[in-house]
Amino acid sequence: MPGTRDAGRGRRDHDGEPQTMMRFELENEEGLRLRGLAYGATLTSLTLPVAGERREVLLGCADEAYLTQQVWLGAVAGRFANRIGGARLEREGQCWTLDANQGANCLHGGRDGFHRRTWQIKEQEADRVKLALLSRAGDQGFPGNLRVSLEYRLEQCDLVVDFCASTDAPSPVSLTSHAYFNLDGGGDIRHHTISLDADRYLPTDDQSLPLAIAPVEGPFDLRVPRPIGQAWLDHPQQQLAKGYDHAFLLNNSDFEPADEPFGGSNQPWAARVISGDGKLTMEVYTNQPSLQFYSGNWLTGTPDRQGRPYRDYDGFCLEAQQLPDSPNRPALGDPWLLPGQRYRHQTRYRFIPAP
Repeated sequence: MPGTRDAGRGRRDHDGEPQTMMRFELENEEGLRLRGLAYGATLTSLTLPVAGERREVLLGCADEAYLTQQVWLGAVAGRFANRIGGARLEREGQCWTLDANQGANCLHGGRDGFHRRTWQIKEQEADRVKLALLSRAGDQGFPGNLRVSLEYRLEQCDLVVDFCASTDAPSPVSLTSHAYFNLDGGGDIRHHTISLDADRYLPTDDQSLPLAIAPVEGPFDLRVPRPIGQAWLDHPQQQLAKGYDHAFLLNNSDFEPADEPFGGSNQPWAARVISGDGKLTMEVYTNQPSLQFYSGNWLTGTPDRQGRPYRDYDGFCLEAQQLPDSPNRPALGDPWLLPGQRYRHQTRYRFIPAP
């Protein structure tokens, strides 16, 4: 039965309390089963019935391997997802130096970001779990005490990821789930077909930092369904990134998550992916301004659940978030959360098996 249990005690967290690998399990009447860890608020498994069999659609590893894997496998990325150039923040004459964990830049909040924290499990029911985290001022260099709550819910055929956050000092905030999907249950995801509702995207430089916003073109024009591997690495941007690792600016993200129904018939999807075998479709709905489409270009060597190494392109991510490097670049939006404001991010992954 779905529940919570202690998977053992290990290192101590930042408040000196024993760090535990607490698990949670959710299930609903439609047959979605979700498993996760309090460590990193990590999603470790999501299975559902497809063509008369139960299919695993998330990449994962053995529980103990989450402590050392380096690809944010299923974890929450924060306090700021994606990259901040020069690992430095500037605002109104103040400067903050962040943890530089990818060259000179800060990636996904730093090497000891939210993916390396044990979140508290606050509430749990059969089909939902609520977690919380306090990120203190100075955490990885970021200003302000940031309080975060996160709820994972199973609603019919949907996995809902719902973040809220508040701060006592201005701080840039962009939280996302770094779940890796494979709708075939395994194998090369370049056989999947993808569509993105985005007229613009962010090309990147050789440090994966964004250049100026550009119209989609060539393999980056995903407004019409396209196999992920079509004309693979023909484009200079793909050659630079070893595939897709780019933010797409969504055409329709200006709605309030409290609107009902979120992900309903009046709200267009942001992304749509069809498995290589055609038996499963995933739609993504979000209130965030962009989706980072990452084709798993650097997965090689990451252990799977049996300890065998994954290969590049064994999974893909669709990370809903603020635009990368935007804290210091107003042209890319304003991700700064101020005292008295509430950060609210909701993303819905909808799974539609073929009839």
